[in-house]
Amino acid sequence: MFSPDKKAHELQNLKPNDWLNSKPLTLEQSKGKVILLDFWTYSCINCLRTLPSLTHLWNTYKDNSFIIISIHTPEFAFEQEFSNLKKFVEKNNLTYPIVNDPDRFNWENYGNKYWPRSTLINPQGKIILEHVGESGYDEIEAKLLQELKLLREIKSIKPTLKEESHYYSPEISPETYAGKKRNPNGLGSHQVCTKQGCEEYVDSPRHHLHTIYLQGSWKQHQEYLECLHQENSYFEYPYYAQEVNLVLEGKGLIEILINNQPLTPENAGKNIIFKNSRSFLNITTPALYNLVHTAENHKAEIKIIPFTGLRIYALTFG
Repeated sequence: MFSPDKKAHELQNLKPNDWLNSKPLTLEQSKGKVILLDFWTYSCINCLRTLPSLTHLWNTYKDNSFIIISIHTPEFAFEQEFSNLKKFVEKNNLTYPIVNDPDRFNWENYGNKYWPRSTLINPQGKIILEHVGESGYDEIEAKLLQELKLLREIKSIKPTLKEESHYYSPEISPETYAGKKRNPNGLGSHQVCTKQGCEEYVDSPRHHLHTIYLQGSWKQHQEYLECLHQENSYFEYPYYAQEVNLVLEGKGLIEILINNQPLTPENAGKNIIFKNSRSFLNITTPALYNLVHTAENHKAEIKIIPFTGLRIYALTFG
């Protein structure tokens, strides 16, 4: 991890065709400007919550000596695909310079361990602020304003950014990964062998919070759980939170239930659709989907009735 006032590392190993909203940029070419390096990935809920603040900073100060270089640093394999990133950027109307760094070269070169991560660099090429997490962009703006005042581009250093703080109760369910790489012993169901093979799971009669339960035919890969056969299969997870998000891959409709009942307009997340009093999610691209959103924390079990080939990567809560 870098300390303030150290010289920023030049960006490396970035391909010309992996840039969006800009021609390829370097720190050397951008000297004389205040540079905000934004390390993020598009399926991370914490990263997604920073997008309004980044957009505000860009729209407010892009005509000054300021530039955002957003370095997309994939967490999962599907995020390495430039076409997936491009779809996300276009859908969310992001207009500042973005580059895909599928090998995480620059993320690691800056000593990063977390998403999101920001590094603010002054016009002389030195790091003046490092920031981890989804809030605190008002602090970044304050530091940016100081630099712009030194450049005599502005007179007032009154920040304009008003951020919502996201308070996390320690009781809220933690981020939970489905793949065995980061959840090697976290499945609550029993794996059994049948004449079809040994990728069969039998649900447990007793469920505990923050544990994945499976029924039917599933395979646990390094990064994700994959439904091998739709028939009689489901995924279930007991949680405590206001909001439930899942990182999913595949194409098609899956049914979403809470405590074995359809969602309602009062507790449905923004990506839920309703058909004949039943609640579904239409997966069109690998991404993070919002399934549940309520006014207060609550304890419940979310259940997914999958299609064959559905991939479940992670659950996040708020």
